[in-house]
Amino acid sequence: MTQSTTPSTQSSYPLPDVFSSALTEMFNQARPAIVQVRNEQRGGGTGIVWRPDGQIITNNHVVPKDGAGIQVHFVDGRTLPAQVLHRQPEFDLALLKVDADELPFLQAGNSAKLRVGEWVFAIGHPWGQRWTVTAGIMSSMSTRQIDEDISIPYIKSDVLLAPGNSGGPLLNADGHVVGVNAMIFGGDLSVSIPSNVVSEWLTSLPEARGILGVGLQRTDLPQSIQSQLPARREQGQLVVSVVERVAAQQEIFLGDLLLDIEGLPIDSAATLRQQLANKVPGDSISLNIVRGGILKTITATVLPISSAS
Repeated sequence: MTQSTTPSTQSSYPLPDVFSSALTEMFNQARPAIVQVRNEQRGGGTGIVWRPDGQIITNNHVVPKDGAGIQVHFVDGRTLPAQVLHRQPEFDLALLKVDADELPFLQAGNSAKLRVGEWVFAIGHPWGQRWTVTAGIMSSMSTRQIDEDISIPYIKSDVLLAPGNSGGPLLNADGHVVGVNAMIFGGDLSVSIPSNVVSEWLTSLPEARGILGVGLQRTDLPQSIQSQLPARREQGQLVVSVVERVAAQQEIFLGDLLLDIEGLPIDSAATLRQQLANKVPGDSISLNIVRGGILKTITATVLPISSAS
């Protein structure tokens, strides 16, 4: 049974050792739930495993617009492809999904309980230095006006952040996520999106209607394949993972190259999701693929998103 990575802080040491020991334990327990997010276009950032079924929170600006080529690196050495489930550009948030179960995850704290002067901590990958810890204090709670009707609260702290920290957690002394580090508003103090804003956004999201149960990565098409296509195409979507529990229901296999869905080119994973948005679980769809160097047309079934959790 998967548990959140909330540390115990019990100790019989004198106070300075208690504090140091508790923080060391917290960081060690938090690290498996903090990932590095990389892509082909923008370098990297940090992500937070929000749920054990592979849902990861990061900044929207960390993720490329087409959602292609996203790789998530875990502290245990695993690298998994990720797809973008949802974005909120105004909040600078993105929700990713990897094909994994029973992941360690971080517990969301109540950011409304943060107090000025409270210790806060960041874990991320500044300048590519993986799983680096910095500390500071919460300085103030401010707001950013989006338009005349909407403003976004955000946390200011003196925690040192740098490129690569974006999308990572701001933790309180209990090891709970009280913010998502943003690095986008400028000024001398670091800026984080409150955890309550993140939780409210996730609660408001509509359930995705259907999936194929595969992970994709954009790849170049060999010349031998390009020469067989009626129209010029240089890239396709390589199937790099298949959800194990639904693999038997699909005609899609690892190593397949997806070219078209219902006659429309699959330029990115986002294109595939847009087409699936018009379908309901149980619907059949036509896919043009390349398998073993041969062009094929197959029929796949749209699956409920619960199949991937």
